[in-house]
Amino acid sequence: MDFFDHQEKARKNSHVLVFYFILAVIGIILAVYALATGVLFFLGQKTSPGSVGALDLWQPELLLITSGLTGGSIFLASSYKSMQLMGGGRVVAHELGGRHVDVHTTDFHESRLLNIVEEMAIASGVPVPEVYVMDSEDSINAFAAGRSTSDAVIGVTRGCMKLLTRDELQGVIAHEFAHILNGDMRLNMRLIGLLFGILFLTLIGEMLLRSTWYARGSRSREGGGAVLAIFAGGIGLIIIGYVGMFFANLIKASISRQREYLADASAVQFTRNPDGIAGALKKIGALSEGSQIQHPMARDASHLFFGTALSGNAFATHPPLKDRIKRLLPNWGGDYGSVSLPPITAETDSSSAGQRENPNRPPVGVPGVPIPGMMLAGDQVAVQLSESEAAESMSSVHAEQIALSHDILEHMPEHWLEAAHSEPGAQAVIFALLLAQDERLRDQELQQLEQALDVYTYQHVVQLYGELAHLHSSVKLAMVDISIPALRRLSPAEYHRFRQVMEGLIVSDEMVDLFEFTLQKVVGRHLDTYFRVRKPTRIRYRRISDLQQETSVLVSTLAAFSNPDSQSDMEASFASAAAHLSEVDGGISVSLQGPESCGLVAIREAIEKFEAATPIVKKEFLLACSKAVLSDGIISSHEAELIRAIADAIGCSVPPFVRSAPLATA
Repeated sequence: MDFFDHQEKARKNSHVLVFYFILAVIGIILAVYALATGVLFFLGQKTSPGSVGALDLWQPELLLITSGLTGGSIFLASSYKSMQLMGGGRVVAHELGGRHVDVHTTDFHESRLLNIVEEMAIASGVPVPEVYVMDSEDSINAFAAGRSTSDAVIGVTRGCMKLLTRDELQGVIAHEFAHILNGDMRLNMRLIGLLFGILFLTLIGEMLLRSTWYARGSRSREGGGAVLAIFAGGIGLIIIGYVGMFFANLIKASISRQREYLADASAVQFTRNPDGIAGALKKIGALSEGSQIQHPMARDASHLFFGTALSGNAFATHPPLKDRIKRLLPNWGGDYGSVSLPPITAETDSSSAGQRENPNRPPVGVPGVPIPGMMLAGDQVAVQLSESEAAESMSSVHAEQIALSHDILEHMPEHWLEAAHSEPGAQAVIFALLLAQDERLRDQELQQLEQALDVYTYQHVVQLYGELAHLHSSVKLAMVDISIPALRRLSPAEYHRFRQVMEGLIVSDEMVDLFEFTLQKVVGRHLDTYFRVRKPTRIRYRRISDLQQETSVLVSTLAAFSNPDSQSDMEASFASAAAHLSEVDGGISVSLQGPESCGLVAIREAIEKFEAATPIVKKEFLLACSKAVLSDGIISSHEAELIRAIADAIGCSVPPFVRSAPLATA
């Protein structure tokens, strides 16, 4: 399951979606034109000169008017909805009746849900999505919504949260993360915006029907005919609107069904536990409510859900339940089993050993307390990987990465999590991670922070720096991912101040550690998009040869970073990356750049341009980066954190580097 390939397919599918939508709009315009012609004929406006009682079906002026009005209405309605969805996944969650889950909740099921979402986010290398619960829905269902990983949310029904075991819930959440990582989520959001325009015609028809009630007192023959014409027009628009919805459902089904199979398979790869997601599907089959969603908005968002949200749909957005289970469990006998209510007071879950709510978690980084090796930075915990293993680790999530994220959360001290979950503490975490390792540079940055921050926050930053500075890259980036939701809760003015302080950490001569600089780009990219400081980047580069100089700068920087003491080793690392680039695009010719060409300004410009590249171009670039640091067959913590930070800065989510066992096939 290669995320980059699936993201590219989703990007191309968005063009197919627009093509189908245009065809549907043309069909609707013709239907409205036919309706208008019939209404005018009914009113006695026969347009065939000298032919009384005949109906002229070709009326260019009328076609032009109906095309403008119908197409304009659909365009304006779709544009309105799309602009509304610029608010991200939380807009959809609120429209579906979702309630935001507080990270400080004391409810067992909510804490378990948040814990699973955090684990999956850390394992995937994305910011932790906000979590919503649909309290009025007793069925088992879930959804992911958002334009990107920066504003994604995960929503679950009350039944999903309460009736599933931890393994089953983890399978459902893994399924939704597959939609996020495969690029389906953004495509699904775009689909909601476009199809709203078709639904809008039904609303216009309903308005016309209501207007006839105000005109029903007319006694004149002409007035009565006009009322009947309006009534007929309203009925016609409703019918046309539902015909449009028929085609809308057809479009949703054609795009969604195969992607549900793919997300199921991805969830099994993530968790290496087919019984988890299959168990959730079987409980849907056994539950009287199934996966049905009662909220009216479900009609527009049915393709977002884990299970079939609507009943009686001729073109279902999801494959048959039995087919999905059979693909996961080939030997399944067809018995759904039964579903029982959980205990009134849920103390434990047989499959949820080691959850975050354990108050006896050993603190990490406290003197005298043993620290797991994976939490520390340094060569002693460097990961030995082949180039193919590194490529596999970057392009998909595996059970080992989820186990790593579980271990990270288990061993995080409570005050770290409390800081990352609060607005002041999350800011302090980011400032601490952005402080330079070089003592002279760090002293300059601390002086600036002391002037910009209040005393308490400044002391908190200093304390956190001492605890976080020497941790493994996976832990540092996990802290960033956990902190993002709290930073989203800042007011626009607070975010502007936070952004100013971050910018101030780049000293006037721009002599700052490369990782800290890249991390600033990561945090800024996620939050600038969320706060609408900038628009999502549009695709401009479709071949890596279009970014020849930028590739040279970034790969040269990584080769030098990986081999600071040997010019020959640095040249060999760069040559390995250059050979890979020549294989994938014969038109590219990269050259090793000197330090004078690899300053922060050049790196910033290169990152910004790569952010506007296609997923496949980003993939080949990151593979070249991995080859540049793997000439010795080992990727250190510092090398891993830099590659992952660069990847995130250009709009890619790269999971932690681990050696993963091959997935056993059924």
